[in-house]
Amino acid sequence: MSTPDHAAAVVLSPASATADPDGLGGKGRSLAELVANGLPVPPTGVVTTGAYRAVTSGAGIRGRINSIIEGADVDAPTVDRWFADVPIDADLAEAIAEMARRVGDGGPIAVRSSATVEDLHGSSFAGQYQSLLNVDSSDAASVMDAVRLVWASLWHPAPTTYRRAFGVDESDVAMAVVLMRMIDPTTAGVVFTVDPGGADNAARVESVEGLGEALVSGDRTPAAWVVDRDEPVDLPHVPTRALELALRIEKENGVPQDVEWAAVDDEVFVVQARPITAIDTDDGFDTPLDDHELTTAGIVEMVPGVLPALRWDVNRFLLEEAFRSVLDSLGIIRGSAVEDRPFVRRIRGRAAIDFDRLREAAATVPGAAEELERQYFGTSGDAQRPSPRREGRLATLRRDVRTLRTRRKVIEQAEILIGTVRQLRDRRPTLGTQSDAELLAYLRRLLDLAARGLAAELGVAAAGAAAYSRLETMLTAHLGDDEATAAVQRVAVDVGVDEPRQSLSCAAVFGGPTWDDLGTLPAHPAPRSRAQQRERVAELEERLQSLPGWRRKRLLTGQFIDLRVHLIRRTIAEVIEQLHRRETAKAAFLELGGEARRVHLELGRRLVERGILIDPAEVELLDTSELSAALDGETSIGRDALGRRRNWISRFEAEGQLPTRFVGVPDREPAPLPEGDVLEGWAASPGRHRAKAQVIRSPEERLRRGHVLVAEATDASWSPLFVRAGAIVVERGGPLSHAAILARELGLPAVLNLAGATGVLDGATVTVDGDRGLVVIEQRPGDRPKDQP
Repeated sequence: MSTPDHAAAVVLSPASATADPDGLGGKGRSLAELVANGLPVPPTGVVTTGAYRAVTSGAGIRGRINSIIEGADVDAPTVDRWFADVPIDADLAEAIAEMARRVGDGGPIAVRSSATVEDLHGSSFAGQYQSLLNVDSSDAASVMDAVRLVWASLWHPAPTTYRRAFGVDESDVAMAVVLMRMIDPTTAGVVFTVDPGGADNAARVESVEGLGEALVSGDRTPAAWVVDRDEPVDLPHVPTRALELALRIEKENGVPQDVEWAAVDDEVFVVQARPITAIDTDDGFDTPLDDHELTTAGIVEMVPGVLPALRWDVNRFLLEEAFRSVLDSLGIIRGSAVEDRPFVRRIRGRAAIDFDRLREAAATVPGAAEELERQYFGTSGDAQRPSPRREGRLATLRRDVRTLRTRRKVIEQAEILIGTVRQLRDRRPTLGTQSDAELLAYLRRLLDLAARGLAAELGVAAAGAAAYSRLETMLTAHLGDDEATAAVQRVAVDVGVDEPRQSLSCAAVFGGPTWDDLGTLPAHPAPRSRAQQRERVAELEERLQSLPGWRRKRLLTGQFIDLRVHLIRRTIAEVIEQLHRRETAKAAFLELGGEARRVHLELGRRLVERGILIDPAEVELLDTSELSAALDGETSIGRDALGRRRNWISRFEAEGQLPTRFVGVPDREPAPLPEGDVLEGWAASPGRHRAKAQVIRSPEERLRRGHVLVAEATDASWSPLFVRAGAIVVERGGPLSHAAILARELGLPAVLNLAGATGVLDGATVTVDGDRGLVVIEQRPGDRPKDQP
């Protein structure tokens, strides 16, 4: 069983790359080449494949390994016990211990895998094998225990399944082990010498404070820069140095590189480098780009944030089904056209609407395309676009009949959704007692109800928006733009839900985190007051009737009747009814999403038990077909694939929101910041409030009570922050967005659609005028108050 010391343990030096390259394994060989080329690598040694083969040549352990090769199902803890008990020659153990002392110099070391089948062309086993950090290099027993665990991980279920999926011959696989001195980094990160996002002649540099494991595991969102490879301007010193080293490694190897680095103050070390044999431009779930115009307006509130694979799969299905149902019922689109040319896209992990596709569908209705442009972008659209065709009376009548029929249908479906979810609330099944097949069948029933419910929500939202717009138009003719806008806001206050949102309801997106997951409770305004509602309507009627020239109509009976007030009153009632139904349907839809998430996490828990996942929440990294395959034991998805997907989610989140409208690769160049002390947006909720502005990037941040909440965009999960705010300023959103409705419910002045607000208001003392849609900067940070000399 003995083996020569030089074959068992090698301290890397400029000569080690050529001494026994096959014995170093994939990672060890790469590190040896870096050392040979003079790159700054922490002191490193390798327990060679010769040592592994010597240890596993005994009949006992060899027979057990052969049983796995032949198809035996052995869990990871059992394999670990096999290797913990295997005898090791004393000379070999001493050689490994001595190398560890030399590498670690009495301090901690990292013990990592370096298999002969690691990072092959077309596949990567990154994350499949065991790695251990902070192993005491002076403790021979601890070092040997760590090496045994790394050896054992070669035969864990996940990498074994992965090798079979890629057709890798297992008869001669072996495991070398890298021992590297651990440094205490101030920063660490990754350099991709070719930008995975596809930018021309660009590299991507990512950095986190402290140990780089947080970045590689996806636990922390990195600072990221996409820079010109030739002129990396505006990079801090350490990332600049890391990029220089990575480009040098690329030049010496002739292929793009994925380089992990760590820095102690200004000194940068390379800790790993691997070729990028296939450049990924996303996590594999984005929609291919074309020349269609896309928009996030109208959808960013329905499906906010970055959508992991499972959440995207589910919401894509629900949205496409809802669009098809509503447009079919209106006679706008027929058959399978929606399936062939979908409305909903996923770009850089986030949802967008194919606006060209939507405009094309709307063009069949006279004036609808122009109205679509106005509602989405506040513009009349392209002046060069041809005018819509005129309709005859019969066609108009048919369209009106279809619209009325659709409205009745969506109201009925909305009430079904609301009622069913209330019943489900008290009759949730016990998921743990159901089989996989029963759980999947239950999930399908939930999604079927959700698809019909979302179609209903879209329908009643459209009806409410149409009534709201109609009321604004009516009042503008008599009161002018500003007063009419404020009047509509006042009478459309009590449209929220009548009952508190449930803690098991999704906070913002179907299938996403629930309020319980977030550890908080949603805001719930005071109960609706019919008396106050009638009082506000009466005040509006009194204001209209006081206008000069306002006259009542005399009927043949001699009675006087005010037909215009009667019509306005009916329109107000319709606005309140439809918007209230929309909010209630939306709440029911998100509560149903919470139940779907409960099923997903139960399935994730079962996959953890079967050794496929580490945490139940990782189920979101699988799409629906992969989830079914995993439950059937047929998946080839390994830890490396899940880790890469998790990293992509972090990158997408770091990139921030998509533009409101774009074609092709989204341009995230920041818009010019607003100038001056008086900034104009949309008046969304009446009132005035003076306080310090605080820019909030995530609903998980804390807002000081009474401050002005300033955000790029918000969704339902932000409602706890609204309760603490004194006023609201948002860069995106219209008068019927969640931010506007909740602000009115809570009595908060709100100004929306104020582009660039997050770039100029943070820390400033401002007055938010929700009646006129203005934000006045009273004092900027560091300025002397205006009322002082």
